[in-house]
Amino acid sequence: MAVRLMNSPAALLCAAFLLFFYTTLVRAGDWQTLHTEHFRVHYTPAQQDWARSAAVELELVRTLVLQQQGRALDSIADVVVFDPINGANGFALPSTDTPLMALFTTPPQSDSVIANSPGWQQLLILHEYIHLVHLSQPSRSSWRQHLRDWFDIYDLSSAVLPRWVAEGYATLLESRLTGRGRLYDNYSEALLRAFARQGALLSYGALNNGDGSYRSGAMAYLLGVRFLAWLEDNHGKETLDAVWTRVHGVQKRNFESAFKGAFGQSAGQLYRRFIAEFTYQAMTQERDLAVLNSPLWFEPDFAASNAVLSPDGQQIAMTERDREGETWLRVYKTEDNEEAKKAFEKAQQAILAADPADIADKPPEVFKREQVAQLAASDFSGILYPQWADKDTLYFVARARVDETRDNRVNDLYRWHMPSGAVTRLTQSLGIRRFTLLDADTLYAEQVRSGFSELVRVEISSNTVTPLFARDLGTVYDYPQLAPDKRQLAYLKTTLNGNWQLYIQDLQGAEVRTVPMPEGYQYLTAPAWQHQGQGLYFIAGLHGEVGVYRYDLQHNALYQITNGQAVFEQLLPRENAPLLYLHSTSSGTRLHELGDQISEQRVAKLSSNAAVPLGKTDTVVLPDAQIYMAEGADITQSEYQWLMQDASATLSLQGSSAVSELVSVGVKGSDLLQHLSWQLGLAQSGDNVLDGSYAALRFRAGDWRFDAHLSDYRFDSRRQHAQAEQTKLTGGAVSGRLAYEWRSDTWSVSPFVALIHYDDQGRDAITTQWSGLEQGWHNYQQDFALGYRLKAGILSGDAKGHGYDWQGFGKVWNWPWFAGVQSQYRETQLLRLGGFDNNILSGRTRSDLVLSPELPFQFASGRHYYGYELATSWALNQPRFFMKQHRFDGQRSATSYGIKWQIDLSQQALGWANWFAPAGVTDLRFDLGVARVESDLAEDDLRAWLGLWYAL
Repeated sequence: MAVRLMNSPAALLCAAFLLFFYTTLVRAGDWQTLHTEHFRVHYTPAQQDWARSAAVELELVRTLVLQQQGRALDSIADVVVFDPINGANGFALPSTDTPLMALFTTPPQSDSVIANSPGWQQLLILHEYIHLVHLSQPSRSSWRQHLRDWFDIYDLSSAVLPRWVAEGYATLLESRLTGRGRLYDNYSEALLRAFARQGALLSYGALNNGDGSYRSGAMAYLLGVRFLAWLEDNHGKETLDAVWTRVHGVQKRNFESAFKGAFGQSAGQLYRRFIAEFTYQAMTQERDLAVLNSPLWFEPDFAASNAVLSPDGQQIAMTERDREGETWLRVYKTEDNEEAKKAFEKAQQAILAADPADIADKPPEVFKREQVAQLAASDFSGILYPQWADKDTLYFVARARVDETRDNRVNDLYRWHMPSGAVTRLTQSLGIRRFTLLDADTLYAEQVRSGFSELVRVEISSNTVTPLFARDLGTVYDYPQLAPDKRQLAYLKTTLNGNWQLYIQDLQGAEVRTVPMPEGYQYLTAPAWQHQGQGLYFIAGLHGEVGVYRYDLQHNALYQITNGQAVFEQLLPRENAPLLYLHSTSSGTRLHELGDQISEQRVAKLSSNAAVPLGKTDTVVLPDAQIYMAEGADITQSEYQWLMQDASATLSLQGSSAVSELVSVGVKGSDLLQHLSWQLGLAQSGDNVLDGSYAALRFRAGDWRFDAHLSDYRFDSRRQHAQAEQTKLTGGAVSGRLAYEWRSDTWSVSPFVALIHYDDQGRDAITTQWSGLEQGWHNYQQDFALGYRLKAGILSGDAKGHGYDWQGFGKVWNWPWFAGVQSQYRETQLLRLGGFDNNILSGRTRSDLVLSPELPFQFASGRHYYGYELATSWALNQPRFFMKQHRFDGQRSATSYGIKWQIDLSQQALGWANWFAPAGVTDLRFDLGVARVESDLAEDDLRAWLGLWYAL
């Protein structure tokens, strides 16, 4: 059989495909690699400056962490430098042999909890490297470590600690080694103190992933780090360090067991004591705060941000988010909602009229203002920083999908015309964040590309971007705000090892004014001009609280208005009306009106420079952050080597009550960026229904993709658990497929050509050429969605015919539904219906299979197959209730209905990390289902299937 396959046209075509890729696409795009003693730093040319500096910083951080921890990675770590979302983030995948960290180059903004750092690059590298050192330590049990070396899934699962432990400890070290970070951040402290005063600090059980309340997802970092710091301060650093030693011992222990053995009490018990002490301190500090008489002005359903008043003051726009993360841009009238008040009073009167002894509801503190318009995010990610162009038009920023890189996004500018509902994308890959409008065509904005933050002037119609200052990786800008007369521009700026500082730029000349700050401040954000431009309001942090300040330009004087009474987020000055402020509570955000009786206090002690107060540090401290040039013999550069492969043993389990079980063992490999992925394996069912061997290869270079599959199989339908047509297949198959994909915001088109050759003993060999395309479209608007995916092709060769598979989806009022239609026609070849997808007998290597897991293989056959399916679920990516009908040559073969769940488990579990994860945890599929099958060809029956397997 092997000789016949190797002499076949299919094998020759596959070899030609491979030769084509090797000779024309071998450079694997434009990725480059910097090699240091302990790291490989991978980057594209756009990120070169950031990556070169990171290569030096990585070795520096490793050296000092080794001194502080006595621990280091035993393996060379891969580091990916990129900017996939135009936002600040990063992640680490701990592994004893393939440790990985990913560094997003866009720096955080001034109002972020990660804004307090010597420099974004240093903070990010330190945090992610601590993850690797903390979680990637080898087990002192030799047999468990050998298992980790062989199986990537076991390796990564063995490195998992509770989220609050992993994130809390990395956050602790980011602060102890720098004196900065979230442990010493005034905003973070103010937020936790406010939640403590509201009795809203999370329970121990909710610390990992939150409880759905506002900001609860961040508490693994913010509360986790303070709990661990409290443990060190009260029980000693050595006791906490002993937990990490115990976790990796010969005696197998989970975190809870390791913790209790070291501390003598459970983590939950000590956490409750910590919460009690923290709450007591917060309540004690509250006694010294002045009462803030500030009536509620607007209460969003959950969370609101980026509030902005219209030019005439008659409307207010804001971004709102619900508990599920769905986002809208909403516009409300600013006048009191008298109609809502009348409706409430009428309803209460009706209650009392029906039951005079009843007690009416207490009216709300404020009636929700009348909503004028609403815009849901549509085919872009989020809605940020709205600004009024006129009373009918809002500009905003959203993360648009970048065409050339799958799922990467960049911030672009959009325009929403409310009367018509039209949304227009005004820029392409601009990369801006906060902005301020000079007129309908001109704006000032912070632009971030490749890690460089710049303050720029943008002229939309001419697509002209003009930087105001020279760019520098160590400088970050934020919150540009034009004065009412458009002659001055206020903005925030921070440099390495410094504080955020507020400046005022004269746009008519070169004068720049530095706004004075209170002595000892840390945290500065949200500048807002007074209505006449005579001063600036802003929010600053001091001594663990945040407060509102006002700078008087005429007298060069700074005044404190509030401090500590609320977690202030944003300020909205109004003409002839009190200041509005947005603040955070445990229930969400609220918009309040600052009372007129509040008296300003002039700030006498001013900061003489932008120095930041430092918190308690370890004996080992990182040096001041800087941008390095990465020149010298210790760092070398090369093109990215996609032939450098990582491999892992694999185990797959599949089973169906209609067929049998199938166990596969194999080896799977890939390079870091998954340009080349492959697998080899053997599969065997317990009752000899199906067995064989398989090999698969996938090569990706940019938008090109090549797939090849090879299998050897033995199949006997008579041994299946359910009734089917009798047949035996013994043979081999090989296939090759080449595709290219074009993508836009909502469309994708991928033409392909393929060749399939299979040879069953006792039958003529079949060689078939496929040519066709896959095409998709979607329109996503959160509570409404519509889209489809179509695969269609024409077959030539020994199995002439055609076919298509259309899969549609939609969502109405957050209710998802799905529909599918599949048709396959062959002129002379018989199509075979039934069976679950697998690596030895599949549609990737044969042109005669129509798979359906609730049916046995070879359940029915014919030349023209037609099937349709309808399904629904309570949420996306959740199990679906479905009904499916199969027809052959115009006759019904079977009808199935039940529940099924099919997901890309690797993508679902790892998210972004899936694109760089070790080979043994990628391309993992999960199939689960139960269905009743009704047919005239066999007895009606209830079927179930389950699969956890690798599919290239």
